[in-house]
Amino acid sequence: MRRMLFLLCMIGMVVLVPMQALAVDVASIEKPTSMQTLYFEPVEILVQFKDGAAPKTFRAVLNFSHDITNRFVPVDNGMRALIDPADGLQIKDPGEFFLAGFNFLTTSTKNKSGRKDIDARIFQVKEGGDEDTVITTILQTSDLHHHGYGYGPFLDYSPDTLNDDSVTGGYARIATVINQVRAEQAAKDVPVMLFDSGDFLMGTNYDLTASNPLAFKFFTMMDYDAITLGNHEFDWSPAGLAMLLSNALTNGFNVPVLATNMVTDSGNPADNGLEYFRSIGKISGKSVIELDNGLKVGLLGLMGEDADEKAPIAPPVTFNHDYDFIQSQVDELKNSDGAQLVVALSHAGVSSSGIGDDANLANGVDGIDLIASGHEHTATHEAFDESGTLIFSPGEYGEYVSRMDIAYSISQGRIVDSKFALISVDDSIPGDPYVQGMIEFYNDSINASLFPVLGVELGSPISRTDFSLTLLSLQESGLGNLVADASRTIASQLAVYSADPTPFAFSVVPSGVIRHNIDPGKTGYITFADIYNTLPLGISPDQTQPLPGYPLMSVYLTAGEIRNVLEAGLTLAPQLGSDYFLNFSGVRVEYDITKAPILQGVTSINLCGNALPAPYGDEDLFCTSCDTEMDLASADLYRCVVDLYAMQMMHVITSASGGNLPIVPKHANGNPINMGSPADYLQCRIDADPAKSGVQELKEWMPLLHFLGSVFPASGSGIPETVYGSEGIAMGRVATP
Repeated sequence: MRRMLFLLCMIGMVVLVPMQALAVDVASIEKPTSMQTLYFEPVEILVQFKDGAAPKTFRAVLNFSHDITNRFVPVDNGMRALIDPADGLQIKDPGEFFLAGFNFLTTSTKNKSGRKDIDARIFQVKEGGDEDTVITTILQTSDLHHHGYGYGPFLDYSPDTLNDDSVTGGYARIATVINQVRAEQAAKDVPVMLFDSGDFLMGTNYDLTASNPLAFKFFTMMDYDAITLGNHEFDWSPAGLAMLLSNALTNGFNVPVLATNMVTDSGNPADNGLEYFRSIGKISGKSVIELDNGLKVGLLGLMGEDADEKAPIAPPVTFNHDYDFIQSQVDELKNSDGAQLVVALSHAGVSSSGIGDDANLANGVDGIDLIASGHEHTATHEAFDESGTLIFSPGEYGEYVSRMDIAYSISQGRIVDSKFALISVDDSIPGDPYVQGMIEFYNDSINASLFPVLGVELGSPISRTDFSLTLLSLQESGLGNLVADASRTIASQLAVYSADPTPFAFSVVPSGVIRHNIDPGKTGYITFADIYNTLPLGISPDQTQPLPGYPLMSVYLTAGEIRNVLEAGLTLAPQLGSDYFLNFSGVRVEYDITKAPILQGVTSINLCGNALPAPYGDEDLFCTSCDTEMDLASADLYRCVVDLYAMQMMHVITSASGGNLPIVPKHANGNPINMGSPADYLQCRIDADPAKSGVQELKEWMPLLHFLGSVFPASGSGIPETVYGSEGIAMGRVATP
């Protein structure tokens, strides 16, 4: 194979880089790491062609926006252009120079003055395209989970100043990123589309804004082009989601909501609200946007299989995952609706290695050009190319915004070049003052509602810490144990005043509902907002309840069923996902991993003292007195506290174990709880105020609020590392031989 030498003259040093003409895609050649890429002088671009002459359809685009074709003049064996930074044209990184419609030999550049900055470089250049290639930019958010104030300690967030906090994300900073990209591309006549791929609700105290949801207000304010729904939107139930959408529409929400594979049940009134919004076009299956550059973009909004499984109260709404159905929607977009580029806003997910439901979608359905992916919280620092479909995802909680620049050939009907980047959203980004002003207005409204009920505001210090409590993947953690201890302790204290005074022997909290770590930040204070944001998920089927959050439930299990719960948390969770790891309080276990393959890893369980103070109990708050071995064959019942989500998902454990780990939640009398009957299972709710008539649900975030406020108040020394640190006395609940 013929080879040539491409001569790079840099800072007086000659570097010889062997290149393989035509047989090697120059796009794959990386520039030497020693080369600098700052161009503050005029730069010459030399393009040499295989046949020595430029093709008829030659076109050159710089930075995916500036058409510089008319700057090229013929020279021997190619064409030459001079790029002047004074014209607003700067060459920054490899991949930013795009040539369409030719067979190339080499491309090189050099400074006109020959200064030492840099004398030459290799550009990434791709073949294909023609004179009707158009440039388009796509921005994407996903899995924001209502993080209007960013991810980090509430008191630390400072969108008005720079470089003084570690909080990531935040609506005001995201708005600045969006506005900057829009302004940059508008100056170059490049259209920008903005999408969200779901799970924008459920995750922070802003779920308290149901009367005018903050997330919808943000989408409207930023003029999103379309959004899709995630599984956590259905945590509100179909009726609850319809209520939120109705409230948002009343307050000016006007962004298209795409739900291509959502299936409603015309015979069930529970999803009538969503059916109504679909009938009037506020929810649609697909849509087409025609951009100013003439490109017609077809859009789908999809819920993935794994996300579907994690939406236990979505029924009667279901989702059609059949690839033939999705293919028919793509075909309609292209053949009937005139779409050229097809983008799927998919809440299905892709892993950091590129596998997952969205990769399967790309392989199973033809004609999807781009998948703007969500659900797995993966930050894809490069887009994955799966069967010609580009897949990308911006991570979680607004830590990044996805930016995908594409060059699309209308005549060829395909993307001929692309560039993907994740834009970091951190304290180097100033917050947009208009968006931040809107959020502060919401904060004031929340505070006005919170204080009369709980005596706190969002920023009220409840506790303090000088070390980080971090949820660990698939293993015991101080944060997980703290949350479980709080549930067992507060539920037991309330039981004293209830019709059933039996203290709770056992509590379990899935890792999937613990959404924030607890960090000291700059102040050391743990605020109400920090506590709420740690356990923010869920809603009650009882829509008379004024506050969101999963209600905590009282269930009775045998010792053998408690063993099955623990076996599932330790053995099945690595197969099902880290969300299924179970944090627990009230017992300590012995676990033999060699017996895990036969689901016998939990070999013994010791019951700890109860959490009640004398004279009612043992005051074993941290599970340090655990000397009573449980008889795993006994039919005796033990009272357990779980959230409604975990209670509803217990069938997953039974099915995932092939029936080998049966768990049947029971009432105090031993009768099984009918999980198909809200009238039956709602009797199991723990009452946060037994002295009042009716049921005031104990939400999952409430025990942590009261436990930290009473045991480790902000006025004291805070959470001791000697208790919940990695070597603390509350640790070591799983012993291995």
